[in-house]
Amino acid sequence: MWISGDDHSHDQPGAPLGRVSTISEVVPMDGANLATSAATPNVGNLSVTKSSRVHIGPKFVSVTQNLQNTEVVKDMPFPVYVWYIVKNSSRAEKLSCLVALLVLITCVTLIVFFAVQATNNPEDYIDVAPHEWNISRQMWLAQNFTSSSTTERFDPVRLVIIQHTVSPECSRFVLCAAELRNMQSWFIKYYNYDIPYNFIIGNDGRVYEGRGWGIEGAHTFTYNRCSLGIGFIGDYREELTVHSRVTELQIKRAKMLLEEGVKRGFLDTDYSVLGAKDLNGSASPGSNLYNAIRQWEHYDHINKWRNKTCEKMYGFVPIS
Repeated sequence: MWISGDDHSHDQPGAPLGRVSTISEVVPMDGANLATSAATPNVGNLSVTKSSRVHIGPKFVSVTQNLQNTEVVKDMPFPVYVWYIVKNSSRAEKLSCLVALLVLITCVTLIVFFAVQATNNPEDYIDVAPHEWNISRQMWLAQNFTSSSTTERFDPVRLVIIQHTVSPECSRFVLCAAELRNMQSWFIKYYNYDIPYNFIIGNDGRVYEGRGWGIEGAHTFTYNRCSLGIGFIGDYREELTVHSRVTELQIKRAKMLLEEGVKRGFLDTDYSVLGAKDLNGSASPGSNLYNAIRQWEHYDHINKWRNKTCEKMYGFVPIS
């Protein structure tokens, strides 16, 4: 039994077994009385009669004779200790702990999620396109934008103009589609017209529909009404430290597009291919791409269309 008091009369015959100055109440426990105080007493100063289960904080103390003579302390198992704490906590304390636990779990989950996302490389994704090479506006999720001007008066057109977009490269379908959406949004916002090219060749080698067949483009001043504009994604100026390089796949797919245009009647069988720089002061399509198209069968080395209007190209008599 723990008896309140601050003297040490237990050293004298007939006196109570022990006294601790901080004890405020006496509680029986396992055949012995356990005193609970506001401040935990020093175990070495306690005097307790025989008891097999004296609970002091997270410890169990077995007393055979006197706590001053024999002391055996063993750790309480952590789950048992946690359960003991929860069991003896107030409802408010339990709710606070639950909220704190939920916040901790949420934070850990978010950290793991963003860590995994940060390590993902776009190149790791499987490139699944809706078509092997011919991507329509619907496939790359283009905004609806109606162009009223057409090339109908000059169909089938006789001139194909090659340009470069001077925009970031894209090696996958999802990336090229995103780049086209960004490009289209920019032209709509600042110029209030659709993406300027009739077709765009991605760095993935696919052909992306811009304005499409039979629609007047906005790529080369004075020639838009009677030409087909094709833009290659990237910057092909070799004089730059970092520049795009045209690939064999891009060339192959561009020629496939032109063959389709002839079959569908939008492109003249004897069409001419020129770079934008052949018709105006532009650096487009860049030296790397320009050198490549000069090897094409339909490239116009004579440049018979320079400084000619669409009407003159077709021999139309001006309307007076």
